[in-house]
Amino acid sequence: MTQDLDHVVARFAAPPVTEAGGGALDLMREIMTEERPRPARRVLRWRIAAPTGALLTALVLTVTWLMPTSTASALDIKQQDGYYVIQIKDLYADPESYETQLRSVGLDVSLTVVPATAAFERMVFPSSPNHEHITEIKGIDPPGPCDKLGGCAIGVKIPVGFKGAAQINVGRKARPGERYLAFTRWDAKGEPMYCVAYRNKTVAEVREMLRERGIGIEEFTVTTRGTRGGDYEVRDSVPDSWFVSGGSLLASDVASAQVGPEPLDQEFVDDNEKATDCPAS
Repeated sequence: MTQDLDHVVARFAAPPVTEAGGGALDLMREIMTEERPRPARRVLRWRIAAPTGALLTALVLTVTWLMPTSTASALDIKQQDGYYVIQIKDLYADPESYETQLRSVGLDVSLTVVPATAAFERMVFPSSPNHEHITEIKGIDPPGPCDKLGGCAIGVKIPVGFKGAAQINVGRKARPGERYLAFTRWDAKGEPMYCVAYRNKTVAEVREMLRERGIGIEEFTVTTRGTRGGDYEVRDSVPDSWFVSGGSLLASDVASAQVGPEPLDQEFVDDNEKATDCPAS
């Protein structure tokens, strides 16, 4: 069974591309492309649930999933309970290496691992050639809660009888100085501004909040109040008295802030904060 990817869009590409979607999985994300200018984009979050009966597999995989090693094989593929259980042993292998191993067990599957912001580290997203989310291919989550927007997968499982073609995208921790190819808004679950009341604060105030977290603002996306990404421009600087409405991290220590000369409607800000799972202030 599949779900239409017009409603579930993620950004995993090199060179970067711009995609946008909206609709029906779980929670909203914002993605800003690496192309300039860069408006905020809203896309949807998918949640990968831990498979029933896979607790032992999850415990075994926890130690080695997404950990670079010197092994000759980029992937470890095992057959268990009607599934191919896959862990990535070399995060930086060429996609062709992953594909060769997957095809050796009869899977027409491509795998791409990209540097991702904290919320998307260990995220697993499988899609079909016609851009639909594939629900038969699942991430394997460890026991316990997950503090990341994109899930906390420690492996991937694919039905042994899977006959279709698929592309699996996986987020990994970025190396120092590496730019993200998968990222979301900076206040998403797992991100540094999660549950921080920054909206309608000035650029000067938010710059200090970010500075305390080791992050600097590289650029500003200027939006016109009342528009939905239609009127914007990217600037290197704006007045410190302008107001911040959003933003995202471009790397672990670099951010892009969405700003404007006027504040957002306070009612909108209050409603947005109530919609989160953050504790009441």
